[in-house]
Amino acid sequence: MEDAGGGPSYATVSSPMPPHLYAFDVDHTLEVSDGPVPIAALGALRKEGHIVGLCGNWAVFVRSVPEWHRMVSFVGPFQLSKADFLVQLRLYMRASEYVMVGNDPPTGWGKSADREAAEEAGWRFIREADFAAGAR
Repeated sequence: MEDAGGGPSYATVSSPMPPHLYAFDVDHTLEVSDGPVPIAALGALRKEGHIVGLCGNWAVFVRSVPEWHRMVSFVGPFQLSKADFLVQLRLYMRASEYVMVGNDPPTGWGKSADREAAEEAGWRFIREADFAAGAR
């Protein structure tokens, strides 16, 4: 299917308020890899209608969570930096807000520079311990 300019035509989703899109780091963020965020929290976000996925060591998650495919809508990054992956998600997935949950080593937790990746991609950042304490 092509648009009037000869390029591909994509369907757009129209809703009064699109969901938030949450991208979670895995290592030192989620409970399956020594982090404070319980897997149930991802399920709760999905039940609220949000888009939930992984931007980190997704292999640990899919090996540890038997029904992982019912929990997350995307996994990555593949051959991209975290910042580039987040940029791609924002480009192609419509959401009212883009939120990265992960590590911020200068604050003393985790090892990956997730705050920097989120800021580079224009995403809001929540430190894993703050998310586990209820920040959304």
